[in-house]
Amino acid sequence: MTEETTGPLDGSPRRGRKLVAGLTAGAALVAGALFWASGGWDSWRHDRALDSACDGDLAAGPLRELVAGAEVTAEIRRGRADSWWQCKVSGVDDEEDGRIDLRVTVSRAGDRALDIGAARTDAPLGHGWTGGFAFDPDRDADDRGDATATLLLDCGGKRTDGVVAQLTARTDRLDLGRPEDRARLTAVLTGTATAYARRTGCAVVEGEPVKRVGVSVTAWDYQPVGTVSGSCAGILDAATAARWGVRTAVETAPGPKPVEGCVLGGLRGAPLYEFTAAYGAGLSWSEEERLEDRTDDRKGDVPDGGYVLWAACPEGTKRAAYAVTVADRTDGPSELALDHPALRAALQRFADRSAKAHGCDAPSTEPVDDLG
Repeated sequence: MTEETTGPLDGSPRRGRKLVAGLTAGAALVAGALFWASGGWDSWRHDRALDSACDGDLAAGPLRELVAGAEVTAEIRRGRADSWWQCKVSGVDDEEDGRIDLRVTVSRAGDRALDIGAARTDAPLGHGWTGGFAFDPDRDADDRGDATATLLLDCGGKRTDGVVAQLTARTDRLDLGRPEDRARLTAVLTGTATAYARRTGCAVVEGEPVKRVGVSVTAWDYQPVGTVSGSCAGILDAATAARWGVRTAVETAPGPKPVEGCVLGGLRGAPLYEFTAAYGAGLSWSEEERLEDRTDDRKGDVPDGGYVLWAACPEGTKRAAYAVTVADRTDGPSELALDHPALRAALQRFADRSAKAHGCDAPSTEPVDDLG
């Protein structure tokens, strides 16, 4: 006897169960049709696709928060002989969602294939990361979604290799003057770069989630030299600063990044002495050669005060260069006024403090072989 003919036809429990099942199935079909018609299927499929985009390395969660519902596509680009790897995220409809162009480029540090173009004015990422964030808060409203962030990653403490990564953003959907947008963009970089590193065999040392990141400093961000607490801290004592005519400083918050620096200036911020530290990919080929030439050609007191120190560093950094430049100004220090011993000592203090934060050896005047 089949189930359909068993029992009375006047609403018995078994009949009721069959009706409920039929209604439930019908409701599910209607809901599914509405889900499809409303674009829910496309949205769900798109959402799933993000999770596996760019070899599964794309930080899909932070990206979803960043683009706030805009439909995007992702593609992989590679350099010759896989010298670099790039995940490019683009908007599907620029007219509806605005311009979206995000690119995370990653390479092995030893390949020296990626010139990240970091600057001493970048804000440090902090939170246990070695990286910087470049965004000028004074830029025009049309460009407030444009920024660059850089990252150096170690692979378990060996001096053999590391990972360098850069994110460039060109989008109309963000106002990177807002701290939350900068933090989300940074999460896309750190999440994607670390996923790539792990997939390619790097036992990456990760930092903490970046909850807040600053903006780039400019020449107008000078402050009294006696109040410094970041990248200019500890370089000069008060007596030396007074003797040199240093009254102001432009600095970033403390924290390791590919390029660090400090500018010591006069009363209205006019630069007098510029200190720069460059690590790994933050040191371009041309700048590296220029500093090597300066090191080879100059012994003892350097007439223009352009001194250089070097340090060996682990993995993603390999080596670092530290330099001081004296501004060429008629109202600034002249060659005769330069205090060479004190200038070399100031560079040594700047370099020692920076190198320690990066886990590098003590800086010295001897150039370090590029271990890559």
